[in-house]
Amino acid sequence: MDTVKQLRLTYIHHGLKESNNRLKEALNASEPNSLPITTSLSEVVFWLSVADEWHFKNRNTNDSYTKLREKEIGGQCLLGLRHAFNSLKHEMSFIKLIRPAEARPLFEGSSFFIEDYSKEIIWLKARGLIDKRKKKDKTNLRNYRKYLEGKNVRKTIEEATRFMHERFMETKIEHYQNNIFTVPH
Repeated sequence: MDTVKQLRLTYIHHGLKESNNRLKEALNASEPNSLPITTSLSEVVFWLSVADEWHFKNRNTNDSYTKLREKEIGGQCLLGLRHAFNSLKHEMSFIKLIRPAEARPLFEGSSFFIEDYSKEIIWLKARGLIDKRKKKDKTNLRNYRKYLEGKNVRKTIEEATRFMHERFMETKIEHYQNNIFTVPH
């Protein structure tokens, strides 16, 4: 692999790492709320999608990357995140895909609730958000339903990030091994 491709991957990996840090900060804030969580989650989803595309284009010899992605949990999360990414970039309906698993009353005895982002945040049902699109989008929606819907947002992002980090390290090692300079005898 050439150095330019490796450099691009390094930038992608850095963007993913930094966006994950911002997401963790938003989730662990003293009063977590949907705006910083959604913003930082959008960044992570973007970088995961860019990394996934990079590996698909550059490391999918004999469908090896495709098969690995379908086999491993983190890769499956990436398949589901494709729908979230498309929702983000096309219609901003992405903001409808997450919600806290719990809510607390506005005040004691109130019928109004405040979303409690201090606990678990889950991926919502996606029906009706961007269902009526191209055939490929239907595959993305099916993968979203299969791999993300109703699951913990933090855990799925961690799995997808772990999967991408492992691919990054493999690529880095391959690049290093292929570019070792030998001294002639």
